[in-house]
Amino acid sequence: MGTSGARKGYKIFSINTTIRNPKRNTDFLIAFKKFDGQLMDDNNLYLYLFELVKKGIYQFTNVSETIKNKIESDIELSPQEVITAIKDNPQATGLSGRVMTQLRSLKDQGFLIFKKSGKKYYITISKLGNDLIENKIDASIIYTKALIGMHSNNPCRTSLLNESIPFLNTIFVINEVNKKWKELGNEPKGILKHEFATFVLSMKDCNYLECANEIIKYRLKYKYTINEEYILNYLNENDILPLAFDSIVKDYPDEVFRKFEMTGLLVQHGKFNYVYYDFSKYNYEKVKTIINTYKDYSFRTFNNQDEYYNYLSNIDIPWENNETIRNRIVRTKAEVLNITLNDTMTLEEKEIYLDRIFYNQELAKAVAKYDYDLILNELLILSGSVKEESKFNDIPEPLRLEYLLALSIGKKYGLKGLISNIIYNEEGLPLHCAPSSKCDIIYHHIDGSYILEPTMQRGRNQQLNNETTNIVRHMQNEKATHGVDYRVLMVAPYIHPDVVEFFRFKAINDKVKISTLSIEKTIGLISDSENIKELNSNYDSIIVDLKTLDVQQFVDKINSFRITI
Repeated sequence: MGTSGARKGYKIFSINTTIRNPKRNTDFLIAFKKFDGQLMDDNNLYLYLFELVKKGIYQFTNVSETIKNKIESDIELSPQEVITAIKDNPQATGLSGRVMTQLRSLKDQGFLIFKKSGKKYYITISKLGNDLIENKIDASIIYTKALIGMHSNNPCRTSLLNESIPFLNTIFVINEVNKKWKELGNEPKGILKHEFATFVLSMKDCNYLECANEIIKYRLKYKYTINEEYILNYLNENDILPLAFDSIVKDYPDEVFRKFEMTGLLVQHGKFNYVYYDFSKYNYEKVKTIINTYKDYSFRTFNNQDEYYNYLSNIDIPWENNETIRNRIVRTKAEVLNITLNDTMTLEEKEIYLDRIFYNQELAKAVAKYDYDLILNELLILSGSVKEESKFNDIPEPLRLEYLLALSIGKKYGLKGLISNIIYNEEGLPLHCAPSSKCDIIYHHIDGSYILEPTMQRGRNQQLNNETTNIVRHMQNEKATHGVDYRVLMVAPYIHPDVVEFFRFKAINDKVKISTLSIEKTIGLISDSENIKELNSNYDSIIVDLKTLDVQQFVDKINSFRITI
């Protein structure tokens, strides 16, 4: 991507690009959980890589049927089987190089802590990393903390000499550029991608006013065009180590902004050479509180890693524990959505209500945009029945399944009554999965209501230990809140006898309509049901099968179901 590499010097800021999509960070961290605090020697690197394979984060193409069946059944592989599988699927940069660069990417973002031991490292999951894994709080808050605190030069990254805080620099530069551009009689739209890369990411300090002036100066001379000669001269005059030009104006800003947008505070709009980065209209009040809270921010020097990670974990998010600020944010969001709130609602109820309306509005954009057959085909890709590259490949599989099921319900039965607890951006694209305390998808209808809990967990133990009891708890909580008897589906790539046994027991003993279905069977169920009454009838037939068929018969019937579109 460039030529600065690991050389010491002033650089255009970047975040390790091995995990290109930050939406996959949580998947990698969950896979790493069992190695937390261990020395990552060659054996553990082997085991970690295979953990990624077992969870579907990595896919090996050349494995024996025995190993494939073990992976699908969540049966632990012997050390020799692991070694054989990895040798049969060589990594271009070698095992250690490939795996360690993934882990370094998580380190650079503040989610892992490295402690050197000879030529190897003890690696520990940081507090922010554990917060992502636990999924108990809004992930956008975790990313906001990590990025507000991220210093370009820090005890974990000493080759980068820039004494800048890239995320705060970006917030303050956009704010200044918008003000100055408006004063000049223009419509403020944020900063263009090449401006972000050239002027913001190359900052050697936190002088955002000077940076904003440089952007305005550039615009007045070249308007919105990319002038390669000017950009290269500017970087050279500022002693920035050289990079390939495409890396400067495309690769680096793309990669950094992907991380920045995980906060929900910044959005991208425009296309081609006119891509702008600007503030989220919906979350603009949050941006204003950051600007006010951090108006005197400056670069800090840390004595050691522990001091730096402690700082990251204790970053102040202004609205997190301040009711006055939260109320102000609620009022602004209500104005953006043109909604009058009921004064009898609590503050938390108002927050949930507004976010739900906003996310549903953004989901509606995607429902209108995508054809139903495309959605079904994408679900079949996730099920493994269709061997094509997904058009949503930049969305990790667990989040993609949740998203596509919400789209399919909205497309087939309408958006009224549909609650998708995914956190969406302003383009209708998903940023984060629903927090663990909430149902993934709820659909309320006068003829019958549903809870869908999708998972891409493939293994028996994974489904049994990580999904089943949570789903029952969600069902009980929703019934207590709304007084509704829901039909409940756990949707997975395929189902296992022990998981079926669990839901069968609940269905019979608790007299509830709850089951696990494969992705493909779920597609068939929705496709064959033109309305909610038909969906009820078809799903109730499945519940009858669950209660009356032998467990293995039910498993075989569900897993063998195939659909063509």
